[in-house]
Amino acid sequence: MSGMLPDRFRLVDLLLEPDLGLRLVTDADPNVGITGAHPIEIENPTRWLRPGSMMLTTGSRFPSLEHPQQACRELIRELVGSGITALGYGVGVITGDIPRSLLDEAERHRFAVVAIPPELPFMEVVGRVNAAVQAQDSMLLRRTLQMQNHLLEAMTAESPEADLVARLAGLLRSSVVLYNEVGDVVASAGGAPVHLIRNQLRGRDGRLLFRVGRWSVSAHSISPGDQHYWLALASKSNELADPLTAPAVEVSLRLLNTIERTRQRATVENRARHAALVRALASGDPADADTVLDQLEMLRFGPEPDMRMLVLSAAPDYDNRRWVFRANSLLDAVESDVSGLARDIGLTLLLARGDGGLIGVVPARAEAFESWSHNLPQGLTCGSSEPFTDPARGPGKLREARWARRSAERLGRTAQRFEDVSLADWLLAGRDPEQALGRATAVLGPLLDGHDDLVDFLVLHLARDLDVGRTARELNLHPNTVRHRVKRVEDLLGRSLRSPRDVTDLHLALEVLAERPTS
Repeated sequence: MSGMLPDRFRLVDLLLEPDLGLRLVTDADPNVGITGAHPIEIENPTRWLRPGSMMLTTGSRFPSLEHPQQACRELIRELVGSGITALGYGVGVITGDIPRSLLDEAERHRFAVVAIPPELPFMEVVGRVNAAVQAQDSMLLRRTLQMQNHLLEAMTAESPEADLVARLAGLLRSSVVLYNEVGDVVASAGGAPVHLIRNQLRGRDGRLLFRVGRWSVSAHSISPGDQHYWLALASKSNELADPLTAPAVEVSLRLLNTIERTRQRATVENRARHAALVRALASGDPADADTVLDQLEMLRFGPEPDMRMLVLSAAPDYDNRRWVFRANSLLDAVESDVSGLARDIGLTLLLARGDGGLIGVVPARAEAFESWSHNLPQGLTCGSSEPFTDPARGPGKLREARWARRSAERLGRTAQRFEDVSLADWLLAGRDPEQALGRATAVLGPLLDGHDDLVDFLVLHLARDLDVGRTARELNLHPNTVRHRVKRVEDLLGRSLRSPRDVTDLHLALEVLAERPTS
């Protein structure tokens, strides 16, 4: 690789030793070479140090001086002028922290100051440096392995992308930004201009090298699964030398691919397990009720799960049909939206496909459920059952959720709980669907035999409270025509639309027919 620095022991190699616990506390290049390390506490120490070496001190001579701050600044200037690579400062031995005047002067010269924990003997640092300097032939391999181990620790973090980006930025002393496919910042560390860098990435692919003002940027695109990301490294003070940067970036890109693929696989597997659990509850005949209850407890439903069944549907113009640009189907978009809302609110939501929409299960007493219901997007309709604990009651609770959804549709609401539905819906939900369908067909039989136009007319007329004028206006008919159709319906059915009992029977029969999946 052209321009590659010689393979020698560098400050970064020492920082990567996990058992030493060293920290680079100034904004300096970690890729500087080290030829040795020496503890020394005397005045004018560079007489005894070789260029390229690292001085170790506890700062023991500073407290006794008349002007300690001036002495700190002079020490840094002396080290820089003599070609000393870095200063290791034993924290908590003589002074609680590294003197501020020493750090400020080091920052002005971009000189490396390393904090050494009080429990670490200086001779351990000296021995580690001397042993490494004598083993130059394996240095690059050793550095790469240490770097990989340091970055691999991000895989155990709660937010692996953010932790990986932070580790990489600290390792390279540079800004690091991870963008998703639409340019949003997934994770970042450092002060790089994220928006200006993002503008340079639009519509491009591969590996890019460019400048944004004083920032030198290296960007790499990756596509784990069906997602697309950009990893950008930016620096305005340090040159990113190939022996350090190349393996670090390569490992980071591989880890990001692994993180995203693992997350996608886990998401698919979790979704399948959740759907199987929802279907088991909806069927009312789970293979092992105790196992179902155990699974619900693991999913934060509690030791004695108190749950609700849900039924969700969406209008075709949901989200003004913008969903076609972000999902393969309407249901995919709805599932993503309601799941994302539940995740943001902290609600456990299990979903499965069914009923031409989604069916689901949520903890019944969760305060988050109320917030989730009230914040559902426009164009969705959700019905929820009354709370229950016995898995065998799932089918009945699914019927309750369906009737609650129908009630919400009639009332123009986004969400409706079954305990808030009308008495008619409450009564119908408790009946066996086949028996109810048989009775409804018997009541409406004459109209169902080739008079679909009159069925539609009756549904609308009942929805308009049997108001002849409203029905006529909506159908663009003369009121006498409406009265004529009412007379035809009454003659065919042998019932009167002026009788409360007959109107109730017809309304309920139409509701039962409308509940059929084929309706």
